[in-house]
Amino acid sequence: MAEIIEYGRFTERLARERPRWELLGEVQREWGYQDPGGDPLVTPEGEAPDFEPDDSDLIPVALLEWWASPVNSFAFRPRLYWTHPQWPPSDPDSVAHPPGDEIRVFMAEYQYCNEWGYLASESHLPDPKVMVNTAEGWVVQSRSISEFFLQLALERLPGHYGWSLRVPQDDVAGNPAIIERLHASYRELGLLPWQETGTDALAYGAPDALIHHGRGPGADYALVIHGRTRDALVQAADTLGIAWTDEQIEQPQETPPPLADLGPASFTEGATDDRGCWTVGSTSAAMAVPTIPDIPGLRELPARTAAAATRDASTVVAGDSAGRVHIWAGDGTQIADRRLHRAPVTAITCQPLGDEQLVISGDADGVLRQWMPGRPPARVAFDRRGAPVTALAATALQTGPALAAAWADGLVRVWDLLTDEVADLPLGTGVEALALRPEGTLHVTTERGTAELRLDLNRLWPTYDLRKRLHEIDWGSLWAARGPAHEVPDLIAQVASEDEDTAQDAVKDLYKLLAYRGDTSPSAAVHAVPFLVEQMLIPTNRARNTLLLLIADIADGRGKAREAVREALPSLLHLQNDEHPPIRWAAGELARAFSTPNPPA
Repeated sequence: MAEIIEYGRFTERLARERPRWELLGEVQREWGYQDPGGDPLVTPEGEAPDFEPDDSDLIPVALLEWWASPVNSFAFRPRLYWTHPQWPPSDPDSVAHPPGDEIRVFMAEYQYCNEWGYLASESHLPDPKVMVNTAEGWVVQSRSISEFFLQLALERLPGHYGWSLRVPQDDVAGNPAIIERLHASYRELGLLPWQETGTDALAYGAPDALIHHGRGPGADYALVIHGRTRDALVQAADTLGIAWTDEQIEQPQETPPPLADLGPASFTEGATDDRGCWTVGSTSAAMAVPTIPDIPGLRELPARTAAAATRDASTVVAGDSAGRVHIWAGDGTQIADRRLHRAPVTAITCQPLGDEQLVISGDADGVLRQWMPGRPPARVAFDRRGAPVTALAATALQTGPALAAAWADGLVRVWDLLTDEVADLPLGTGVEALALRPEGTLHVTTERGTAELRLDLNRLWPTYDLRKRLHEIDWGSLWAARGPAHEVPDLIAQVASEDEDTAQDAVKDLYKLLAYRGDTSPSAAVHAVPFLVEQMLIPTNRARNTLLLLIADIADGRGKAREAVREALPSLLHLQNDEHPPIRWAAGELARAFSTPNPPA
């Protein structure tokens, strides 16, 4: 975030003539939102499968555009907003219409305390004003639908991606000079007061910061400051004369993964990486890319940007500058054609999986998509990084199907596609092409030529066997404390990571999913316990001090999960004599958990 955004001049940006959704896209990017790739998670078709709008419905053009817009961050990341869409627009849920008109609600606050909609009498307008229900009745929230979604983004995204400081009402009531300095030092954004849950909040702009002044009875805080950087937040707080502590400043809930800081890729015969994942066998290898048949569809494809074929040339794939992926049989028969990307396709590959073909494509935004023709493509992107994809390759190794991807910042990732085990290889920038060979070699082509890297699969994927065993369990049919247990197997595998932060963070996340204090322990905990115990018995595991506490907390629960821990107890009791005090203490807690009768099921 090298460029400082002066939000004190936001009114000028509001007044500027521009495409309807351009400013929303700018603001989202400024605060750190990135298009995640993939398809929207919330769609009009999903909300109302049988509804097809026509002219008689009089739905404003701006609302239809918003649903279809690629900058609709709500559709792709609804949990950023904690609101409910209402489609098709309809009557308020429990609030009367205003006198002499009707409201068509299209969005509601999470608990339906507030509903936002447009007047039926203005539904013919392309971008009508938006109303919101308050204690005093319906009032204007935004001057247009497009301005409403801009305002909603400014209410939600800075608190997620930015640094935050919340100032209690009493602190400001006791020091009215704070508000005087607010008015003297900063300008309003030019938006109407935000009325959600009675906050009546005015937004002010500062360098790289926003300040929300909650004036209504529903405002939990008098001031909320969001900064794109910590320094920007601190500068605004100090300007207002607010006393603050480090503990009061909230860090961003999400930050984009950093790009790799690498120089050009360079290889020397016999060289290896520091983990022993690869050894350079040759620096003058022939590029092992299958020949692409010269079929008419491929030859005539306009704006083609990438192409590949299977080794037997039975399938040909290509991508174009519009983000479309095209698939043909080797004889030229077209199999499928679909837009999977919102940026030009920059690399593509395909790999047979039984009787089907798996197609992987990458784009200029760093997004990877996967698709098996004949099935709907996966809605969520396979992967996404902040640099363009430069090369892709796939093959069947002795472990099963594998994929390699290179990004422009110099990082190469290699996946086992059956277990989702992945390894990051910081090879360097300038990778133009990749090829994976069945014998376990990775060919890397740069402007200097092609190097052959011999992969050590055991070092490349150290948790492969663990993930393979985890993969045999249908975790989606099991329940964790927050719903289906899809996340649990990957978190268990992360517990085995050689990186201590990764392992410890995985244990913390598993606490939230498995150590449930309700009537019955989550069913996923029963299947997770043997894997957790296995990791606890590995002396080099980097999360043993907290992992044993997790196992003990699962034992404090009820039902089959407790019994699963009981079965493993004999193998864990020796840890009461472990050299590390936290482990000795946790082992004692585990022993005490079974020194009393079972909790009632």
